[in-house]
Amino acid sequence: MKVLLLVAQIVPALIGLIKSIEEALPEAGFGKDKLEAVRKIIESTYEGAAEIWPTLEKVISAIVSMFNAVGIFKKS
Repeated sequence: MKVLLLVAQIVPALIGLIKSIEEALPEAGFGKDKLEAVRKIIESTYEGAAEIWPTLEKVISAIVSMFNAVGIFKKS
């Protein structure tokens, strides 16, 4: 339950972070690099990030998939 509450609290920040990285590097084919950038940023700012990374990675994937599906992120 703690992880769910934490994730719910940080989703707006995650969305902002993901959009910022996508704006800085909109080219397709760099998904793994963008995800790694998100991971490094989160891990450098939150001590417990490594422990919950598998959950965060799934949340990030869901956000990116949704943005791709609705056209917020353009795929080539």
